[in-house]
Amino acid sequence: MNNMTEDNAPRRRASDDNRSATVEELSAALSRGQLTLAEFDERSSLAWSARYVDELRPLLADVTDSPSALPAHLDPHRPAPHHDPTSQAVARVSSQISGHQGGSPLSMSVMGGAERAGNWLCPSNHTSITVMGGNLVDLREASFESGSITIKAFALMGGIEVIVPEGVRVICDGFGLMGGFGSTVDKKATVPPSSLPRDAPVVKISGLAVMGGVSVVTKPRE
Repeated sequence: MNNMTEDNAPRRRASDDNRSATVEELSAALSRGQLTLAEFDERSSLAWSARYVDELRPLLADVTDSPSALPAHLDPHRPAPHHDPTSQAVARVSSQISGHQGGSPLSMSVMGGAERAGNWLCPSNHTSITVMGGNLVDLREASFESGSITIKAFALMGGIEVIVPEGVRVICDGFGLMGGFGSTVDKKATVPPSSLPRDAPVVKISGLAVMGGVSVVTKPRE
């Protein structure tokens, strides 16, 4: 592999800040209507897998106001700027929005368990039901149909745990009858929910827990 540029200078390896900042720019281009969801998904995947800075420039060249003056983090002669954890977390979650349809709309268990975790496709509306059992809905590595996800959770003498990644605005609107329904933030999390921007991706959890519990936990990725 050629690790030298045309002027014989070493190719600069991309940092996590470079990749995150590029996805932020792509997310802004998506919100401006310059990219489709499919294009955003493709380019953000390339950005996260890029090894060198010069692999990131073409991803932004046609969506910046001045292609000849790309963001400073893609200038090989300038150090990468610091990006705060909140911006990085929101950009990472935004990169999970694929726009693809056909995800799993239901997870259900009766005296057993159901799990949706890892690399799965979460539709805009998902329903989780358990009767005397336990369900897990983990969104940290999932692909999202949209930037607004609604999960309806119903637990009867059982429990449902919903795990959301940092960078997601959580709206918990359920009811516990002789049980509990609530949301918490894991102690290892580094992004305060109050720091999230208004346009951050949203996950709304509603439903009912009867003699059981529904817990929504914001956790960092493992």
